[in-house]
Amino acid sequence: MQQVIDMMNRNEELLFQKWEGEVASPNFLTEEDKRKTFQIIFSQISQSENEAVQFFKEWIDRHFREEECLKYLVASIQQFKRTIIEAMEDSAIADELYEKTDSWFDPMIADLVNICTDCWHEAYRKQDSMINELSAPIIPISKDVCILPLIGAVHDERATVIIENLLHSVKTYQCRYVIMEITGVPVVDTYVANHLIQAAEAVKLLGAQCMIVGIRPEIAQTLINLGVSMDSIQTFSNLQTGLRFIQTKEK
Repeated sequence: MQQVIDMMNRNEELLFQKWEGEVASPNFLTEEDKRKTFQIIFSQISQSENEAVQFFKEWIDRHFREEECLKYLVASIQQFKRTIIEAMEDSAIADELYEKTDSWFDPMIADLVNICTDCWHEAYRKQDSMINELSAPIIPISKDVCILPLIGAVHDERATVIIENLLHSVKTYQCRYVIMEITGVPVVDTYVANHLIQAAEAVKLLGAQCMIVGIRPEIAQTLINLGVSMDSIQTFSNLQTGLRFIQTKEK
């Protein structure tokens, strides 16, 4: 399709102006961004340069939080395709061009979607990891005591974070007592209880004592009915009682 490439090279600026006039640009884009987007798409066809993948990746890394990011790039590629077809509609190769442009532009759109998907998955993974860390915060309240307030459901991934944070806090703060406050955990069944027991046992291996406070009457009844034994862990109905117990032992 050398005829198309020759036409593009001769009319690059005219093609840019027509393309720019048809593509709705988001407010966050600069003129330089628009010009670079056009040049990357243009070079993929006219010069057979393989720069699009890296350009799209860098572009999306900068702008993917913007709602119109993907929409703009896809629209840019599609409009470029239409611009080329319209410029060549009176030529002898117009019919052949319809099929040829698919082989030029479809791979770019496929690469773009793959890049966006990877970027969003990575962002989700980082966000999920951050949420997990924030969902198991360790709060040192004295030289010897740290508290881990738990709110929400305890699942496998979060249980792993809880244990990691507990062990890290014992090592970092050299605390002697770690209190898990579970008033905000809506359901404490065999599954959750076993995770809490594992966390307490792991802390014990480092020489600290782990206590569980916030045992509500319905939780106690549920654990008894399920036959879950927490005899190896000191438990209390509320945080104040647990702290008084520690003060009594330290006297």
